[in-house]
Amino acid sequence: MLRSVGVVSTMVWHQFRTVLKRKEYTYGNAKHEAYGSRQEIFKMAKAMSKDMLKAAGTRLEVKGEENLPESGPVLYVANHKSVFDIVILMSILKEPGIFIGKKEVSKMPLVGKWFEDMGSIYIDREDPRQSLKAILKGIEELKKGQSVIIFPEGTRTYAPEMKDFKEGSFKLATKTNVPIIPIALQDTYKILEASKSIKQTTAYMNIGKPIYIDQLKEEERRNLPHYVHAIVVELLNEITVL
Repeated sequence: MLRSVGVVSTMVWHQFRTVLKRKEYTYGNAKHEAYGSRQEIFKMAKAMSKDMLKAAGTRLEVKGEENLPESGPVLYVANHKSVFDIVILMSILKEPGIFIGKKEVSKMPLVGKWFEDMGSIYIDREDPRQSLKAILKGIEELKKGQSVIIFPEGTRTYAPEMKDFKEGSFKLATKTNVPIIPIALQDTYKILEASKSIKQTTAYMNIGKPIYIDQLKEEERRNLPHYVHAIVVELLNEITVL
């Protein structure tokens, strides 16, 4: 209970800090009232994420951090076990990235607003036409030099085995030829979902080496979702033997 209060208090504190910094900025052809440029928003979101994990009592063990790029564009691909996965990724990334996530994220206090201000894209899995538009928007952002983060399982899963990766997500890579950074997350669901309240725990992240599509064999390119899925499974297996 106390940890839950601490996490909420952390979010409220950051809300007060950032609301004073809101201003209008231009992205693309549109003007937005936001907390600043994407770089500024990223720095604030990263600081909040680190403080939230500290308040939650979460110890994060990271392997392969040297594989994170200082700049993009790249496509980050991670498995998905918890709503805290977003917070964990934000705490460790070295450069701004756009998340492609379910529309429910927009309802999350403060996090949803930062998602919007960073230009993140919401996807409705029940609407194939809207899902396609979201992927096309992600491709456009990658071509502009903006990195993108996806959870290609399409939903959170608490089972040991990952769900299959959705093929449409990988158009983001095949249509832009950007490197893919595979990321495995383990035990993140223990922070909240396992007991329905925030608990002190240790979570794990294993970051794989970049995957360059133009260096893959033809069969690997043709079966890219399965190829990347297998790599993330390997990264998860490495965590279990740490």
